[in-house]
Amino acid sequence: MRDLVRQLEDVARLLDDVGSLPPLSITFTCDGGPYVILETPNQLPLADQRMAVDQIAARVHAVPKVGEVLMGRYGASARGRWENTLVVAVTNAAPHVPGMPALPERTTTTQETADALRALTAWAGTTESHMDELVVTDHSRSHTVHVITENDHAAHSLLEGLIPDTESRWHRPGRRYRALLPTGHSLSVTVDPIR
Repeated sequence: MRDLVRQLEDVARLLDDVGSLPPLSITFTCDGGPYVILETPNQLPLADQRMAVDQIAARVHAVPKVGEVLMGRYGASARGRWENTLVVAVTNAAPHVPGMPALPERTTTTQETADALRALTAWAGTTESHMDELVVTDHSRSHTVHVITENDHAAHSLLEGLIPDTESRWHRPGRRYRALLPTGHSLSVTVDPIR
């Protein structure tokens, strides 16, 4: 990844400026060049998801586009620059599977998401060279951090100095790890050698 700290700060300022949004999943990636994806949860009605994309599009001076994103399912997206960061806002048109839980009543805010991004800058500044992708997700009640990396060595470097959650069913050395960040957020790390 390149300039992850700057991207975290840029997106935090965007969230400050855009106002209240639904819970988002924010992905920092360098596939095909560094950019950030802000995605709405598929449990939200598409109209609410579209409103979030429209709000972000207005701030990044982009025109939202609507197109087929899955077979027979349409979504909206907008792409533009905010400060020095390329931002892509998208609706999540994944099918709502029967039995999938609804979003819990929200206790988080967009401002708390911005604060979470800022809180991660110190840790990210020392570990970004080991990340292929960083995802910060607002789950309506709390924020989590997920990192995808190419190998076990990079995963160990990311976890250095952190408190591991070895009791979690999710923690499987060699593939998946879980730990607590200094910010208090839950960190999960997935090793994906195919990336």
